[in-house]
Amino acid sequence: MPTTRALADRIANTPYAADTEHRRIDVDNAPDSVTDLTLGVYEIFNGGSVAAYLRSGQAVSIPADKAPAVAGQFPVPPGAVVPYVASSATLHFVTASGSTTLDLIRKPLS
Repeated sequence: MPTTRALADRIANTPYAADTEHRRIDVDNAPDSVTDLTLGVYEIFNGGSVAAYLRSGQAVSIPADKAPAVAGQFPVPPGAVVPYVASSATLHFVTASGSTTLDLIRKPLS
C-alpha cells in the first residue's frame, strides 16, 4: 500500500496521546525481525549514527550499486524520522555495519 502525501502529512500532524504505542528495536549487522508488529502507521526514529535498512514482510536485501530495486524496503538514515505504514506484522531489519536503536511510535489514526 503506497503512502500518499496526504497520509504522510496526517501521520506527522497527529499528536502523541494515550493510545500511542512505543517500541524500541536494537539493530545490528545480523539480519533480524519482529513478527508481532501491530498494523498501522508509525514514525520510526533512528537515534544512532548508522543507517538501518527495514523491509516489510521479507528479509532485507541491501542492494549493490546500480542493482535492481528491492520492493518493500527502505532505509532509516541516522538521526532521521520516517513515516511507515505497517501492512504486515513482520518487519525485518539490519545495518550494513555497526549498530543502532530504532524507536517505533505507532500513531492510531481515527
